[in-house]
Amino acid sequence: MATAEAMEITGVRVYDPQGVTTEYPHDVLWDALREVEDPELCISIVDMGLIVAAKLGDDGVARIRLTYTAMGCPATEMIEGDIHARLMRVEGVRTVEVEVVWEPVWTKQRLTAEGRDALLVSGVAV
Repeated sequence: MATAEAMEITGVRVYDPQGVTTEYPHDVLWDALREVEDPELCISIVDMGLIVAAKLGDDGVARIRLTYTAMGCPATEMIEGDIHARLMRVEGVRTVEVEVVWEPVWTKQRLTAEGRDALLVSGVAV
């Protein structure tokens, strides 16, 4: 299992009240994960802020740390299956390991601007 230090990703900026919006890295894994949608909201799991870390090791193992908006989310198996299926199509990925974490706790500050806009269009107050 990967340690927190090994999974830290630079370039992640989280929304704050002074107007800094949440941004996540752009690389082969993060961009592939942007294609995976939350099945209930039809919004990218990256834009939803569910991905905490994503790293492709030299061994070909894509290590993903993700959180959910709530414990007991009924879509966990579907989301994790979609992550696995999408990342297995990435060149150089031999296998995928998904670790569910509850720290950091998901809050609306993890949403990207695109995620916030999509929720607002859907009628969800953020």
